[in-house]
This record gives sequence, structure tokens and C-alpha cells, in this order.
Amino acid sequence: MTINYTMTNEEYHLDPSLSASGAKTIALQSLAHYKYGERKASTAFDVGTATHTLILEPHMASTVWCGPETRRGKEWTERKAEAEANGALLLTEGDYHTAVRMAEAVRSNAAAAELLGGDLVVEASVFARDSIYGVDVRCRPDGWRKDIAAIVDVKTTIDPSPAGFARQAANLGYHIQDQFYRRTMALNGFEIDRFIFIAVGKEAPHPVGVYELDWRSLEEGEAAVKYALEQYAHALKTDQWGYGYGDLQTLQIPPYSFKFTQAT
Repeated sequence: MTINYTMTNEEYHLDPSLSASGAKTIALQSLAHYKYGERKASTAFDVGTATHTLILEPHMASTVWCGPETRRGKEWTERKAEAEANGALLLTEGDYHTAVRMAEAVRSNAAAAELLGGDLVVEASVFARDSIYGVDVRCRPDGWRKDIAAIVDVKTTIDPSPAGFARQAANLGYHIQDQFYRRTMALNGFEIDRFIFIAVGKEAPHPVGVYELDWRSLEEGEAAVKYALEQYAHALKTDQWGYGYGDLQTLQIPPYSFKFTQAT
């Protein structure tokens, strides 16, 4: 069990222990997707990283650089090399201003701004051994409010409305992330009383929502975490990660597809 307050994001992701993202992949997809799935970087990921920095670590704003309008051409290539040499993240001009506006929107929201105060620890790397399942786990909370025993997680989203974010939480397994983080923190002796999401819209006017999941959602998340840990532990022992969805099955097309007959 350990908490590292200085580990870089790159170093953290090199660790082989199971993360919340891995648990979500196992629970919502399969062991095969976790073991063999391709991890792709994207410009959206860069914008999200920049937004997190500007929201959670405004003193690090100088590490987010505004580049040219496009990623094509010599100007971008040269500026990119310069940014990397200085440990900075380069965005296109449009993406940079979007990230800045999203950060401003979050800090203009009273509930969000209050959560970003107090004894806030940003991106601590937390590692533990889950003795029940015999596996190593890790998490890296965006923000950990030690004074109120809460985790604060920033999400950029197309639809930050209550209904829209609820759908995204289900589709992307945020309920699983919630429970995985709480479990990993508890293994280090830190009980987490609240897990709070700050959702900010990617498009102007960048509306902000501040949310917690209800007990039914958390119950489902806890069950999913246990399932993922069981599957992961068994796969580690047997080195059997699977490649599909089992034996031959008979399927029925979805009910909405039936136009000339009725689904049974």
C-alpha cells in the first residue's frame, strides 16, 4: 500500500496493476478487450488533459500552450517539438481557447469552485494490494479533498445536463470508477465519504453540473467492481483472457426492427 504524490501521469500508467479503467473494460466489455484492446490517443484526450490542468492546477497554466490554427505544416511541427522539450502540452488555437473557457466556466460555478478549495490533493497515485482477490490495484483521483473525505472528478462532456450526464455515467462506467476508487483508497486506510463529479460542456456556453450518484447506482458499481476483480484474478492465474462471447448462440434482432411480423 502506498500513495505517491509526485509520480507523473506517464509513470503511473506504466504500472501493470489493475486500474479503474481496466476494471470498467472488463466489466462492460470483456477480459479480451482489457488484455488485447488497442489504446488510442486522440486530440480530444489532449483537450481533456489541458482542461484538467487549468481547472485543478491553475498555477500550471504555463504548461498548456496555444499553437497555430492547424496541426498541419512546419509551424505546428516546430512548435510541438519546442513544447515537448519544455514539458508542455500544445493545442491548436481553437482547442486551447475551448479548454480555457471550460476551465473558466467550472471556476465560475459556486458549487464546483467550493469543491476545488480546501485541502485538495491533485492527481496522487494510489497503489494497493487487494488481499481478497490477490491482485494489485491502483487509482489516480483528479482531486482528493482530504479535509472532507471526498474525491472530485472532472469530466468534459457533450451533455452535462442531469439526464445527459446520467447516460454518460452509465455508458462509460462512472459508477464503476466511483466504487473502484473508494475501494482502493480504503485499502490504504482512507475511507471516502463522497465521490463528486464536475461535468462541463464541451460546447459554448460550457454549462457545468455537479453530481453524485445515488445508492442504486453505487450498488451496481460495487457489484461490477467485484465481478471485474474476480475475472481479472482468475485470468492472472490461468492466463486465459478469452477472445469472444462464448459458444454458438442464437440471436434475435431487436424488437424495433420487426416491421412485418412481431418479436416473440
